[in-house]
Amino acid sequence: MPGLPAPGLTPTSAPYWRAAGQRRLLIQRCGDCGIHRHPPTPACYVCGSLVIDWDEVAGTGRVYSFVWTHRPVVEIFENLGVYNAAVVELDGTVGEPVRILSRVNDIDRDGLVVGLEVRVDFDPIDDDVALPVFVPLT
Repeated sequence: MPGLPAPGLTPTSAPYWRAAGQRRLLIQRCGDCGIHRHPPTPACYVCGSLVIDWDEVAGTGRVYSFVWTHRPVVEIFENLGVYNAAVVELDGTVGEPVRILSRVNDIDRDGLVVGLEVRVDFDPIDDDVALPVFVPLT
């Protein structure tokens, strides 16, 4: 979405954001116990391992929860007008369900419902980074 600032890139999160800039959804995976986790963290919350791997996932899932925002939470969101914030539970991950806080584009107020099947899309921020967003699967 034009006008949004780039996320803060850290050594832990940079692979996620840069892959999104290439229109790929990478989810962090523990190199020892194999569970997926999001957001990216330096250590596994299950086994404590510091071994990090990344898996490209299909990017399909279902809306787990959402809210429509009529007033910007912070000033940088003013240009969005009315927008939704959605939690999407991804398909095909190992361990606890991986849920991503994002937005569902190309949908109206009545169409956004819990359980809606969605797929990932990407809103470029700059030449290297994009924000993973979602659109209805059908």
